[in-house]
Amino acid sequence: MKVSLTKYAPVYASLLSPYDEWWSNQDVIYREVKKYLEGISLFNIKQPLMIFMAAFTQFTGEEFVKTVKYLYVLSIRYNVICHHSPSEQEKTYNQIAMKIHSGDYKRASHIKNGDEYKKLYPDDKTFSNAFEFHKMPSRQSSKKIRFLLSEIEVALGHQSDYSKTTLEHICPYHPEQHWDDYFGEGVNDIQDRLGNVILLEKDELKRLSFTEKKDFYATTPFVLANKIVEYADWNLQNLNDYQKWLSEQAVITWKADIT
Repeated sequence: MKVSLTKYAPVYASLLSPYDEWWSNQDVIYREVKKYLEGISLFNIKQPLMIFMAAFTQFTGEEFVKTVKYLYVLSIRYNVICHHSPSEQEKTYNQIAMKIHSGDYKRASHIKNGDEYKKLYPDDKTFSNAFEFHKMPSRQSSKKIRFLLSEIEVALGHQSDYSKTTLEHICPYHPEQHWDDYFGEGVNDIQDRLGNVILLEKDELKRLSFTEKKDFYATTPFVLANKIVEYADWNLQNLNDYQKWLSEQAVITWKADIT
C-alpha cells in the first residue's frame, strides 16, 4: 500500500521547483537543498519525490537536506549514468517512504545505510565502468552535460556555475578534413562522448587545431581543460584515457559513504 500523498501536497510544487519562492520562507538550513533538487529536476527524475515529501514532514531540516543529497547522488548513479530500471526504483522508494512515515527511519543515515538504498546504489566499479564510455547527445543535452561537468569541477576545487559556462568539443562536433585526418580512427563516434567535451566561459575556439586549443585551455581556471593540456595529441586512445580518469573523478563526486 502506498503512502498517502494528500498531507504532503503543499510542499510538492516546491520540491519540483528548487527556486520556488516558498523556499525563501523556510529556515536557512534548507538553502543547501536547492542545488540537489536542481540536479534532480534538470534530469526530470520524479521517483524520489515521495521520499522527499515524507522526509520533509518527519525529519529535521538538517536530516531532510541530507536525505535529498543521498537521493541526488543515487539519482546520478542509478538514473543518469547507469540507466537502471525506474520501475524497480519506484517500488523501492515507496518502501523507504513508508518506513519514514511509520518512524522506522528517523534520519537520513537510516535511509542511506538501509537495505533498500543499498539494493539500488550502483557500486563504484559499476558506476565507473558506465561513466567511462558514456555518451550524451550534446546538442540536445548541453545544459545537463554542463551541470555534470561543473559538479566534477567543484569536487576538484574549482567553483564552477554551469549556467555561466559553454560546452567545448575538443574534437569539433562536425570536424573538418584536417581534424578527420588528425584524430584518425573513431572520429565519427566521439562527438557525444563525455570525454570529448569540457567547460569554458565562452565558445570561441571552434575548429582550431588541438595545439591551438591546448594553448587556450592552459590559460583557463577550468580543471578539466587543464587536464587536457597534459595530452600531446588528441586521438581515441587519449580520449579513452581521459574519460577513464574522468570516471574516477565522478566516483568521488557522486558518492554516498554506505556502512
